[in-house]
This record gives sequence, structure tokens and C-alpha cells, in this order.
Amino acid sequence: MCYTFPVRPIVGKAKPFEKAMVLMFSFLSPDSKFMQVVSRFTDLVVLNLLFLITCLPVFTIGAANAALCSQCFGILRSREGSIARGYFRAFRENFKQGTTLWLLMLFVCLPGLVYFDTFFTMEGPLRYLFVVFFTVVVLALFVGSYAFPWISQFANDTPTVLRNALILSLGNLPRTIAVCAMNLLPWALLLLKPELFVQVSFLWFALYFAAAAYLNTAILWKVFKPYYPPEETEKA
Repeated sequence: MCYTFPVRPIVGKAKPFEKAMVLMFSFLSPDSKFMQVVSRFTDLVVLNLLFLITCLPVFTIGAANAALCSQCFGILRSREGSIARGYFRAFRENFKQGTTLWLLMLFVCLPGLVYFDTFFTMEGPLRYLFVVFFTVVVLALFVGSYAFPWISQFANDTPTVLRNALILSLGNLPRTIAVCAMNLLPWALLLLKPELFVQVSFLWFALYFAAAAYLNTAILWKVFKPYYPPEETEKA
């Protein structure tokens, strides 16, 4: 005589697996914090590469800087669209004014940088030329830290851009110093610790310039925000 025993369903055995699958899919969802961080990191890597490529002719550094800032503001404000396409569009739109500002900055800063040691070691009243040139270079760095982000967001003639950049940089000095520090970090490291600069060179090529620009735009966002139309600040 054969007896049959009722087969009870195994309750709860599949639940841990199901929970793990749900957790994994939620983790990899495009709306998850993890995927948003990965997406932002990927965008910055792409932007860094595009920036370095468009800086190769040297005289295009101003336009490249404006294009980089434009896309970083876009990321900050959750704009959608192709990063590469947006970068090259901003590069074309800001090419003339960005190049003009860049060449003007070089014209102002190069004499002070090239003859820095000469002015510093001068004797007598001529030594005060060091203070003059140092002040000019610092002000040019302040203006440049705001001018390129500004033209990436607003359409003004060059004298207006320079005036606005000077006023805003002096009126928001702590933010200005933070932005300048990030902009100058690679070059300061190159001058003071060239071995360390070479050791971390992968950072410059992979991420640094785009990451610094993104942090700069985050710092400058509150400064620029009052000048946007109200509807453009709703998402930020």
C-alpha cells in the first residue's frame, strides 16, 4: 500500500533571491543615485578628453574653456542631450569671443610671468614693479575665472564681460579664491613638485579639468543665478 504525502510549497526560499534581484535592478536603474553618479562621471571623462583635444592649437583654449563651462552648467542644471554635440556647438558659438578673451589674458599676464624673477630681484624703487605686475596678474586670473563661465551662459560684448567679471570676482572673493585655486592646482604642482605632477598625470588626462570646471560652475552658480530668467532656475 502506497501512501502519498501532500507536497507543501517551499515558502520563503525564493524570497531572498527575489529581493536580491529587485535590489540589483533598482541599483542599476537609470534613476538610481548610483547610475546618476556613474553617468555624471562618464560625462566628465568625455568632456575632459574633448577639452584637451580642442586645447591643442593653444589659441583655442579660451573657446574650449567656455565650451567646457557651458556643458558643466548643463550637467549641473540637468539638461539632456549629447555631451559631445553640445560641447562642439558651444565651442563654435564662443569661438570668437573666447579666443579674444584668451589672447587678451595672455597679453596681460605673460610679461609679469616671464619677468617675475627679474622684477622680484630688482633693487631700489624699480622693485615695486613686482607689486604692480603681480597685482595685474592676480586681477587677470580673477577676471578669467569668471569671464569664460560668463560667456558660456550670457551674451554680452567683450568690455561688458570684462567689467562684469571684475565686479563679480571682487564682490565674491572667497568663491573667486576657491575657483582660482582649482584652476592653478596643476600648474602650481608642476612648478613646485614636478615629480608628483608626472606621477598623477593620468588625472589630468582622464578627469581633472572637467571635474574642476564642474566644481567651479557649482561654486559660481549662486553668483550667476540672479541673472538667469526665472524659468531657467526652476530645475536647479
